[in-house]
Amino acid sequence: MTDPGTNGRVPRSELCALWQRPFEDRADAVVALFALNDEYAAVFGEPICLSSGYRTYEEQAALRRTKGAVAAPAGLSNHGWGLAVDLCGDAYAGARGRWLAKNAGAFGWENPAWARKGGSGFYEPWHWEYVPGRDAVDAAQR
Repeated sequence: MTDPGTNGRVPRSELCALWQRPFEDRADAVVALFALNDEYAAVFGEPICLSSGYRTYEEQAALRRTKGAVAAPAGLSNHGWGLAVDLCGDAYAGARGRWLAKNAGAFGWENPAWARKGGSGFYEPWHWEYVPGRDAVDAAQR
């Protein structure tokens, strides 16, 4: 990564397209997510269905206005760093969700503890983050 930008203002040159348009994320997260998706598709016969990826600052603010406290305040979401995706309901339910919970970590992805049942945030089984990137952003902000 040459220029991480700021949350919601990641330079276009640092983002890459995901298999489901128009979604994109930061390049390192995309590489890892493609690898995870290859394994998922081999098991389930279709790619992981995505409902969101990178969000600009303005998109984060608009989502906060419509969803309220369920959405992070603009500038605080890992979607704004290009390090998170939201999955369609079928992609994380039942056997698929169990498979992701068991295998996604090997590719650097997780449904973070705060988003799981009993976590510190809203229950969001659809929200997945790229851990190495998230941890690097967190460390840089300390």
